[in-house]
Amino acid sequence: MRKIFLVEDDQAIREILELFLISEDYLVQSFASVSEFAARDHNINPDLYLFDVMLPDGSGVDLCKEIKCDVSNDGVPVMIMSAHAKLNELSSLCKPDDFITKPFDIDNLLYRIKKIIDKDIPMPI
Repeated sequence: MRKIFLVEDDQAIREILELFLISEDYLVQSFASVSEFAARDHNINPDLYLFDVMLPDGSGVDLCKEIKCDVSNDGVPVMIMSAHAKLNELSSLCKPDDFITKPFDIDNLLYRIKKIIDKDIPMPI
């Protein structure tokens, strides 16, 4: 079963994403803040990191940079979500493997998660 680490401060969005992804057979560990994420078990690596950009005590962009620089996370993709930022604004700060704007279509998000984790999902017609 694939594991996703989700960092999202909006409780409603976090809970909906968690429930939806669990229903799609993903293991989800969610965090409401950078500090909660920092306190995670660092011996466990997920198959995907899913970060919101704006967090109450930091930034998903900074988390992305941290993950991308950590050799123990080599090859683990990072997806960024944001209602305000754009990919071209983030690409010089962090190199996420994917980016999705909020609000997002939940089916599109699921497709993109599957594509980024499995890397061989064909484009829907």
